Amino acid sequence: MKLTAEVGAGARHQVALVRDARGGRVEVDGAVFDVMMENKPDGALGLTLGGRTHAVWVAQHGETAYVHAFGRAWTVTLRDPVRGGGADAEEGDLCVAPMPGTVIEVAVAVGDRVSAGQTMIVIESMKMQLNLEAARDGVVAEIPCAKGDLFDRDALLVRLEAGRE
Repeated sequence: MKLTAEVGAGARHQVALVRDARGGRVEVDGAVFDVMMENKPDGALGLTLGGRTHAVWVAQHGETAYVHAFGRAWTVTLRDPVRGGGADAEEGDLCVAPMPGTVIEVAVAVGDRVSAGQTMIVIESMKMQLNLEAARDGVVAEIPCAKGDLFDRDALLVRLEAGRE
């Protein structure tokens, strides 16, 4: 699969992924790396590059991947040229958990008007704190969780009123 990854403030890289049972090959801007991957008990991914194994944590939510590796953290926006970009309106109404975790902060209340990109809820998962943002402008219709609650992957955390504002 070939993707364009946007890292941080607009730095773009062409990334191709070829996976197999033990790892695969990653090509970044033309440089090819053979990799081995192994799931670790603590939720990390053991990534072996050039004979050295590194702990990597990756969480994906839609077209956004949150990556912690090599002592740094990145937010990566993925664009699949075959699928195209952007979520449909129904997906924009829902803020769902990208992975299991704990609610750290609820930054909005039912009835609040939110803007696209505004943080609605802060979660902690796999030793990372993530701000989950509104995908569109709207009004908060439901928040079925509270600070301190545990949740599973794909759990509904915030729902906006249906339709475009």
